Amino acid sequence: MNGEPQFLLIDKNAIRKILTLSLVLEATEAALRKSSNGMARQEIRRTLELPGAAGSCLSLMYAALDDRPLFGAKVLSVFPDNFAHGLASHRGGVFLFDKDHGRPVALIDGGELTAWRTAAASAVATRALSRSDSSTLTVLGYGEQARRHVAAIAEVRPVRAIHVWGRDFAKAERFAEDLTASGFKAQAHRDPREAVREADIICTTTSSEKPVLCGEWLPPGVHINAVGASVASCRELDLECVRRAQIWVDYLPMALAAAGELIEAIEIGAIGADHIRGEIGEVLAGAKPGRSGDGQITLFRSLGVPAQDIELANLIYTSALDAGLGTSIDFRL
Repeated sequence: MNGEPQFLLIDKNAIRKILTLSLVLEATEAALRKSSNGMARQEIRRTLELPGAAGSCLSLMYAALDDRPLFGAKVLSVFPDNFAHGLASHRGGVFLFDKDHGRPVALIDGGELTAWRTAAASAVATRALSRSDSSTLTVLGYGEQARRHVAAIAEVRPVRAIHVWGRDFAKAERFAEDLTASGFKAQAHRDPREAVREADIICTTTSSEKPVLCGEWLPPGVHINAVGASVASCRELDLECVRRAQIWVDYLPMALAAAGELIEAIEIGAIGADHIRGEIGEVLAGAKPGRSGDGQITLFRSLGVPAQDIELANLIYTSALDAGLGTSIDFRL
């Protein structure tokens, strides 16, 4: 192999040794900026729908970043019902290549990487769009992304009170109890309307086919991160929510192809395409304004950006090499 390094397998345990929330937030903000300023070469997610629960699919995302040495692709199976069986919903890997000769250099646990970067994108958007004194968080859902979002949002805003809703009230109660044990003032609700009544920030983390958040419930000044519905057939937000909110997205081509509630609202004339204010990367760069007043309702519609995956994968790979983490194998291609 002419002295070329061996191929590196990086599992979730190695990733957890490498990453911290502050590192992931920094990398995520960088990736979102690159998605908007032309430094990321990427296309929208490709999916193959599979039988089973709504949102079940094979997902492919790929990107190259002008200032990073590695490019690659993330391939995941997405099975939303897995949580009910104690399994991760996103399973797969990120395959990395070097830019010099196209040599495969690593395979990284894609489910673990996705769990980190999804919540981090919401936190970056929350820091950019929510009121700085936001202290009450509502989470719709109680799975892995719900837990990750609590930690990430609490990193950027002074969260003290958390309200939880989910279809299974017993699971929502257990989640609230865990949060209380972690030092938050947490409460589970049977009615999502009650859960959002006092919210400064709302995170929707479900894979629902039908809306779980209605626009008529939204308090003035709330910020929303809608992250759970990753394919066009799923909806977490109703049309009134879309109409009332000022909307920013992570990657506009992806939003117009896969954000079901936005697509529907534009198709029926409930909003125009210009109702979407822009990409969050433009706000981060100062190219477009964000929140314009304390009473404004803001919405970050997140679908995941290939640039986020590859930015974070570059960080993980470099850190793993430096720390001697991961498993080397002879992968002669």
